[in-house]
Amino acid sequence: MDLMALIQQALEASGKLRDLSKKVEDADFKMILADLHNALADAKLESGELKMKLAWAQEEIVRLKQLIEQRDKGKPTYSSEGVYTFEGEAGRFCTACWDSDERKMRLTDLASEFRFVGQWECPKCHAGYGAKDA
Repeated sequence: MDLMALIQQALEASGKLRDLSKKVEDADFKMILADLHNALADAKLESGELKMKLAWAQEEIVRLKQLIEQRDKGKPTYSSEGVYTFEGEAGRFCTACWDSDERKMRLTDLASEFRFVGQWECPKCHAGYGAKDA
């Protein structure tokens, strides 16, 4: 039986006790019973919040495991062109974006009139790569 079911059972029992307390004239008993009922209701709410936090934490664990797996599989190779390449993926990738955010940004070819800056550009950070030495 899970925690929520146990708390629900306790709430039902305290409800029955409250019904019985209507026959009893002891004010202290009624006050203690009301406190018990409120405490159980608070415990039920807290239990629900904890379940939500646990679900979020489990999702975060899965996400972080996938990130570690991706990082282990996707280590870049630095090429002689000054860019990164990744095994199994075509194209050249921005070293700045990978080094700062581990973001794979595929470089795009620059138009011929802009080749004085380089052959490729990162669409995210606009770093130029493959510049011809003068």
